[in-house]
Amino acid sequence: MQITAELDAQHLEKLHELELLLRKTPSELITLAIDEIYKIRKVFEPELNEGQRAYQLMQQSGFIGSFEDDGDLSENYKSYLNWSHKV
Repeated sequence: MQITAELDAQHLEKLHELELLLRKTPSELITLAIDEIYKIRKVFEPELNEGQRAYQLMQQSGFIGSFEDDGDLSENYKSYLNWSHKV
């Protein structure tokens, strides 16, 4: 498929910068942009509720982690923290 696009000066400058930085052609950059937008769109699927979307966003960003500990962590978290780096 062939696409003709009209870009303003600001976006044309960004395109040229990305071409040099990533060593990609405009076609390759458009493909990358479509793939990234497609991935992001998946996060905002309309059938997901707000909590599910938030969970999915955090999971994709690598923000969510877990560890094993006592069941009272939310009540006694201050006693579990390492304050040695604070003076």
